[in-house]
Amino acid sequence: MHGQAPILHPNQTRLQLWSWAIFLPLFLFSLLVWHAARILSSEPAFNPVSSQLVVGRRLLAREDPGEFANYIDLTAEFQEPRAFRKRPGYGAFPILDASAPSPERLHTAVSHLRPGTTFIHCAQGHGRTGLFALAVLLKSGDARTVDEGLSMLASARPAIRLNPEQMDCIRAYAAANDMGA
Repeated sequence: MHGQAPILHPNQTRLQLWSWAIFLPLFLFSLLVWHAARILSSEPAFNPVSSQLVVGRRLLAREDPGEFANYIDLTAEFQEPRAFRKRPGYGAFPILDASAPSPERLHTAVSHLRPGTTFIHCAQGHGRTGLFALAVLLKSGDARTVDEGLSMLASARPAIRLNPEQMDCIRAYAAANDMGA
């Protein structure tokens, strides 16, 4: 792995000044759409799945959910508020919206989590969040199968939906790690 970016990098979402200048129209449009979706949604910012797992959308700095052993940011399109990036448990594992990492990278990222309660989020807390949270549930044994984990996640946050690429990823992850595919 020499030369690759570390998994769950603590400063992965800190954007360089030049990228703000070049991509400013895209950043502004993305933020506008995200804020509109946040304001119009009746869904809570975050939901507990178990005593060790909380899932949600990207949070505003004033929506501080408390301390977590792991605060996992899956967004590739936003910079996390500084207050969250500076926490000891913060880790970025950027995944493009509606896509999935390789099952191997997902396994490596989940294996790097610290013991304790984990907060996982993407932009809206539905696809990427569901994928990563399901991997955590399978690894911990809280879910014995992919379907059981999906049911747990849907009970906690009903809008969680994995697309076909994400379903292929989690099934391959479960099969490769002898978990209930």
